[in-house]
Amino acid sequence: MDQFVRALNDLYRLSGSARVHADTVRVTGVQVTQTGLRFLSLIEDTPRITASDLAESADVSQPTASRVLQVLENDGLVVRHASDRDGRVSHYVTTASGKKALTKVHAYHVERLAYALADVDEARKQQMVEVVEDLVARFTKSAEGTKRRTA
Repeated sequence: MDQFVRALNDLYRLSGSARVHADTVRVTGVQVTQTGLRFLSLIEDTPRITASDLAESADVSQPTASRVLQVLENDGLVVRHASDRDGRVSHYVTTASGKKALTKVHAYHVERLAYALADVDEARKQQMVEVVEDLVARFTKSAEGTKRRTA
């Protein structure tokens, strides 16, 4: 189990590293923070999401969510719309520029993954997919009901 934990920790650190993010920014030209990219992705995957829901999904405080959203809005990557049902609530949607930025980042990440797995045969790749999907499902299930309050 120790080897498994070390391997997962290495993967977490690598995926969240400032160096990997800096490479992504340099190659794609998408000048967005790591948190900004997470938000942009969440907004694209969940159209008309609220700032509160984003804060909860990203596990950040409401003030942090507001600051990140303000930058994304100022950069023209997202737009804010008042709720049809409650004028006090705003929803966020990605703009064409936001979608283009996400497409560039996604393409770069897919390219990096393809390069890393270039010498891996298809059967092994399929095994890796199944293991990752299983881990995601298990982590998601174990995290249900343990979300912290961030307000």
